[in-house]
Amino acid sequence: MFRLPEAMERVWLMKARGMREVDIARELGVSRQAVNKALKDARVKLFEAFFGLAEVFSWEIARVNAEKGFMVARGRCAGKNVRVYAFYLPGKGVRAFFGEDFPDYILKHAVELGIVDEPEPKKLINALES
Repeated sequence: MFRLPEAMERVWLMKARGMREVDIARELGVSRQAVNKALKDARVKLFEAFFGLAEVFSWEIARVNAEKGFMVARGRCAGKNVRVYAFYLPGKGVRAFFGEDFPDYILKHAVELGIVDEPEPKKLINALES
């Protein structure tokens, strides 16, 4: 299963939650350049993970946001065209969901990262699709 290295994941998560690079560097006791490199490498790895997942399952990508760790795609499930929403979850890796049924932990994750301001599935879909 794909996961970012622990230190890189920590930096990515701090940035995804809205921290500035200089504040991340200060909190972790590293240079701003080290934070910038970790973020750049994390974005590359997340893009690769999402594009690789889409390729394996023949999904058509509509949108990827590596800064917030999600992908929106179109795919087929049980003979039907469906929307696929994939998220990078710290400590767990990438998880994909079909349609609009999100478990509570995904809604909470979306609020934590500032994708939406409240754990409402319709708001999450609107935010992911826009």
